Amino acid sequence: MFFVVACGVMVLMAATAALQVLLLLFRVGDHAGMMSGGFAFIVTDSQTEIPTDFVAISRYAIWQSTLAAGLLTLRLIPGLVILSSLMGLFRLYARRLIFTAENEVLMRRIAWALVAYAVVPLVTHATLYVVGMSPVAVKLELRQLDAAVLGIILFAFVNVVAFGSEIERDRAGFF
Repeated sequence: MFFVVACGVMVLMAATAALQVLLLLFRVGDHAGMMSGGFAFIVTDSQTEIPTDFVAISRYAIWQSTLAAGLLTLRLIPGLVILSSLMGLFRLYARRLIFTAENEVLMRRIAWALVAYAVVPLVTHATLYVVGMSPVAVKLELRQLDAAVLGIILFAFVNVVAFGSEIERDRAGFF
């Protein structure tokens, strides 16, 4: 059940991420742009509902919109890594495999992706500021702190899984 839900979320997130990157790459200014120092996507067709501080991506130079698409891709990668690793974990759990080396690798990958999720926005905001696409050089959000703390906690938990995995290997070799 969890595996099916994770697969569905992964496909939905990947499709949404690809759409957002393509909107920036193809300079669809009616729906993609910059706002409040970050990426913004407008879902409505009505021009009256567009916020006043929204700057359409088509107003920037081609190299800037290409850079923005690359930076957005960089920002989306940690989330995709987390979801794909969760799919692998759920597949292991469905087979009742908890303390395995593969489980340890997947959990460590998630921990690194959480840390990346916390750090990458700092890089993207600074880059957007340097190239004149954002008035904000550093934009800290609470979810970045949450991701960093969760990543660190997960690294500690990975050590527990590694110890359990070692016990399982010893036990399997004993019988």
